[in-house]
Amino acid sequence: MLKSSIAALLLFFVFTACTKDNDEPSSKTDILTSKTWVYDLYITRFNTTNSIYQYKKGKPYNALNLTNDWIKFDKDGTYTRKDYQGLNKAGTWKFVNDETGVATTEDGVTHTNTIRLLTKDRYTWYDPADDAYGEMIPQ
Repeated sequence: MLKSSIAALLLFFVFTACTKDNDEPSSKTDILTSKTWVYDLYITRFNTTNSIYQYKKGKPYNALNLTNDWIKFDKDGTYTRKDYQGLNKAGTWKFVNDETGVATTEDGVTHTNTIRLLTKDRYTWYDPADDAYGEMIPQ
């Protein structure tokens, strides 16, 4: 009886000790809203032979200085951001097309992009209306 009680207690400790806390965001909403995102790369005329690398983090002499540009999506469907001119902006956002895209609306203008990749470490998107591509990383 003592051996079976000890064995049961050992099994309990083995299984509870091996339980991993999963603090990782699991849904697309959780991933997108869990970080403040900054640019790692921004390209215009993306689908042409004349693509323009406007910004690459750490590269000197970027065409656009997006070093201080950031965006923070909130779960209530709003966002705040700072643009390349240092101006604070705010708007609304929502997933579109079965969560394969994000639509943002700011000052009455809506931009819709296609999500290329969304992980806890990278958010890449393509905006077909502007033929622009962006790679964002957590701040």
